[in-house]
Amino acid sequence: MSEDLKNIIAQLIKEYDIKAVEDIQDALKYLLDGTIQEMLESEMDEHLGYREY
Repeated sequence: MSEDLKNIIAQLIKEYDIKAVEDIQDALKYLLDGTIQEMLESEMDEHLGYREY
C-alpha cells in the first residue's frame, strides 16, 4: 500500500470518526451517495434522450 493511500485512509478515519464497522458503512454511504445519484440521473438522461427540466 502506498504512503499516499495510507494518508488518505488515515484522513478518512479521522474525518468520519471511524471506530466500528457501522462507522465505515455510514462513511461509504455518505461518500458514494452523490456519485450513485449522478450515475442514475445520467443513465435516465441517456435513456430518455434529453435532460429533465
